[in-house]
Amino acid sequence: MKRILFISTLALLAVACHKEPYSQDYDGEYLVYTAPAKDVNFADYQTFDIVDSVLVIGQTQKPVYSQSDNALALIQAYRTNMEKLGYIYTPSNPDAQLGIQLTFIEKTERYVQYYDDPYWWLDYPGYWPAGYWGNWTGWYYPYPVTYSYTTNALTTEMVDLTAGEQDGKLKIVWSSYIGGPASYSINYDVKRMEESIDQAFAQSPYLKRTSSR
Repeated sequence: MKRILFISTLALLAVACHKEPYSQDYDGEYLVYTAPAKDVNFADYQTFDIVDSVLVIGQTQKPVYSQSDNALALIQAYRTNMEKLGYIYTPSNPDAQLGIQLTFIEKTERYVQYYDDPYWWLDYPGYWPAGYWGNWTGWYYPYPVTYSYTTNALTTEMVDLTAGEQDGKLKIVWSSYIGGPASYSINYDVKRMEESIDQAFAQSPYLKRTSSR
């Protein structure tokens, strides 16, 4: 396995949440967040490398590095976009100037709450009043209400491999977070992520090698 560059995704989320998201007008599209480092001129870089696996964070405690067709498709999407911007792909080259690492996060959220207040929804504009059905004054649930949904996310960090380490840490010069509801098909989700990767680069024009900031 090539050099694996793993940096906590929590730090990325904390940064990305302050960036403006991109979303399309139809349901099912992922949100795309991007965040560049300050005072970085990407025109100074020429070469890059990408990890050969995607780190999958799921329901297990052990790390899983995937080289499935879907994982390789995501890796290829980053390579294609980088090469379009004028960077040279140098796999397994210790002199590569930029490194790109990918982490796929599969997370299932379950929400369970017992509604003992029959008026909890009345604050929501337009929600059905009990009186719609006749001479009723309220509602109540005699059972727990459970909601369950699954979200997928892809986090990416681009690190400067030429800069000196700060306290043993690599400097992240660009990061992205792509996330949203999962569908019934992982293949479909990966296709959506590929399109979102294109969007991440589209909303980061400063990455182009001929540009200056």
